[in-house]
Amino acid sequence: MVLKRYSFLLLVIMVFTFSSCSLSPFSPTSSGRSYGKGHFYAAAGNVNSSYHMKFGMGVTEDFDAGFVMEFGEIATSAIYLKYSFINNEVGPSVNGEFGYGSTETTKHFYIGSAASLAFSKEFEIFFNGRINSVSTDETDIEKDEYQGNIKILEYQITYLQLSYGFNIWFSESSGLSLYSVHFQGEDIETSKDSIFGGSFLFNF
Repeated sequence: MVLKRYSFLLLVIMVFTFSSCSLSPFSPTSSGRSYGKGHFYAAAGNVNSSYHMKFGMGVTEDFDAGFVMEFGEIATSAIYLKYSFINNEVGPSVNGEFGYGSTETTKHFYIGSAASLAFSKEFEIFFNGRINSVSTDETDIEKDEYQGNIKILEYQITYLQLSYGFNIWFSESSGLSLYSVHFQGEDIETSKDSIFGGSFLFNF
């Protein structure tokens, strides 16, 4: 109980310490399931030439809150909220999600949903769709220049992000997620149709 309290305090401190923005986070939500009330979740990986770290907690059985930060080719961060409308340990799960990040010069948010199908406690496939809206300037990101796989053409942009992949759990507390991410929008260009990424997953 004490460990969980300190873990939550660390999460809050990181939100205020590592806040940065340029675009919406690239790392997907890899399951429609919730973390579970009182449980904590962490992920670390790489996608679009950027590393990411994600921390979250189950506020209720169906509602989660957390923070994600990415650094490397692009630095960005966001707080996120998600609610599982269908929530099964084995079988289908569907959630709705919202994320938001801001600095003095950049604001972004995303709205989306993740759907997953767990064939067992050890294996799950997922699909995650998001609509991203970003308002930024040259202070945080240069337009007309590729940042990993993506190039923005304007500083006020809205674009679609689609991800799909699978999760393998080696134990109740550790697993691996592998996925593909696709971007689509009038004010962005990509050098490849899709990019691949991976994350190590942890539950505690």
